[in-house]
Amino acid sequence: MSSSNTRHGLGRVRGPMIACVVLFVLFWSSQAAALDAYKDRRGLFVGLGIGGGAGQVNTGKPNELTGFDDNYKLGLNVNGIIGGGWTRNVIFGSEFNWWIRNVQLGPHELEHQHMSFNAVTNIFLLGPLYVHAGGGLAYAVYDTFMDGDQITEYGEMGLSLKAGVGFEYFVNGTVAAGAQVGYTRHFYENAEFDTISGGITVRWY
Repeated sequence: MSSSNTRHGLGRVRGPMIACVVLFVLFWSSQAAALDAYKDRRGLFVGLGIGGGAGQVNTGKPNELTGFDDNYKLGLNVNGIIGGGWTRNVIFGSEFNWWIRNVQLGPHELEHQHMSFNAVTNIFLLGPLYVHAGGGLAYAVYDTFMDGDQITEYGEMGLSLKAGVGFEYFVNGTVAAGAQVGYTRHFYENAEFDTISGGITVRWY
């Protein structure tokens, strides 16, 4: 009699225990599914960056001065990017860069603005470390100084190539902060522009 009651009692306890185990497994499965998108670069992302770059403009004409003829000069560099992650370690994007610097040449102030619109790829190789490369269109508005106090303003479309390295770490599950450095070269009809730049970045995945 007592043995039968014990078996029935165990059966009554076993049912709720099994239900609890099933609920526990389902709960942690749902948590694992949620964590799968945590710190994940796949999907749409946007980013911003700001920093500085040492730039140089060369027209190749000895009598046409740009203010950068002796050495590189530091300018402000800002950029933005929108793109998508193909995998956790490979992302593609469309990037806008803007480099700005005014140069005083004697009594004259020469303005330089160099922009590029690039298709870029970031490949993460060692955890937060990545390499990036890209190319696209360049546009510049810049002044040159000729003999006889003549200032010429150019507005030119050209081509852009860039490459560099960087790193980023996730501040939380969707926001990553970091820094990157790189080399960019623009090819215009009347000049060439190149810069070595670096700055901080923030991206929202």
